[in-house]
Amino acid sequence: MSTGHFQEDHTNFVTIGVPDDHIGLVVGRGGRNIMEINQVSGARIKISDRGDFISGTTDRKVTITGSQRSIRAAEDMIMQKVAYASERGTD
Repeated sequence: MSTGHFQEDHTNFVTIGVPDDHIGLVVGRGGRNIMEINQVSGARIKISDRGDFISGTTDRKVTITGSQRSIRAAEDMIMQKVAYASERGTD
């Protein structure tokens, strides 16, 4: 079995925007939250570098890769963390 840059046809990706001031909640202390989201959902999550925003916003790009089911699960978990932060008024 070969390794490398081969990507299977059923692999999908979605890019969502997360406000820059909430990105720390998504990542978690020492990356704990992002690792948990990876493990629970089965999706791979990549967050854009600091200062790399979705055009016209201050939202960081969060790219979620995997099956449609794993992407949906990861997206839900990320949005829950962002919504929790917004409810607490930590904008």
